[in-house]
Amino acid sequence: MRHKSFLEQVEWLNPKIQGWRNYYYTAYSQLKLAKLDGYILQRLTRWYARKRQRARWMGSFQEVKHMAKHYGLETLL
Repeated sequence: MRHKSFLEQVEWLNPKIQGWRNYYYTAYSQLKLAKLDGYILQRLTRWYARKRQRARWMGSFQEVKHMAKHYGLETLL
């Protein structure tokens, strides 16, 4: 999946995230969904760091967070 662009990844993820949100969202599930949002962002950051051949993925976290907001990555909450 390294050959895909960040925008292609976001376009692939958004329908899945929206489906999960529509199916699982309740007043009681918000804590679990918040953790899952963090996990999605972490995995996306790790993918981005591997794509850019960076040794440490945490250095890319803020960049990916900004890019996710810019490209319209859906959230579960």
